[in-house]
Amino acid sequence: MAHPDVTIAILSRHDLDPRRSLTDVQMEVPFSADWMQEVRRLPLVEEVEVLSEGVSSIHFRVVHRTSVIVPIFRELHLERRFPFTIRAGDATWVVVGSEAKLRRLIERLRQRAPAVTLESVRHTELHQPSGPLTPHQSDLLHRAIAAGYFEIPRKVSLTELARNLGVAASTLSEGLAVIEKKLVEQWPGGPGTNVPTSL
Repeated sequence: MAHPDVTIAILSRHDLDPRRSLTDVQMEVPFSADWMQEVRRLPLVEEVEVLSEGVSSIHFRVVHRTSVIVPIFRELHLERRFPFTIRAGDATWVVVGSEAKLRRLIERLRQRAPAVTLESVRHTELHQPSGPLTPHQSDLLHRAIAAGYFEIPRKVSLTELARNLGVAASTLSEGLAVIEKKLVEQWPGGPGTNVPTSL
């Protein structure tokens, strides 16, 4: 909240034990500062490690005490989709579950944070991917999304993203092309399905 111009992407979170978590965080930062110290000062944080640092982005791995909201997701057997973003202190999550469970989730979260809102409920089939992304591909996709590579207009070029990730631009381009091909093939209406030729 102290830095409304900073975009934070929570790439993943894993339980280390019942009270501690390990979270990968990507920060898109418009100005230079000692971000490691900023993160370290947060109340739940125990350890911070910088995994990579670019001109306008930093990728951290953080060990921290588990948030009080995580047990609510566990009790309701719900999971947040990653990555999710935080801007000016507001986090936006995608949660998959029945409408009844989502409404119970909102009720429970509002006991902790009254400003929690439900933006939308979508009634869609969950498609099981025939060729899921590998963990490496999933991490690469999440980091590209967090950096704004897929936004229109792009927030970061392929060359800048490659430099931030510490890989060659040609390697990154090929990796993203493979990911895009897999996602297109998994999408309803992808290759092998009947698609209308005119609208």
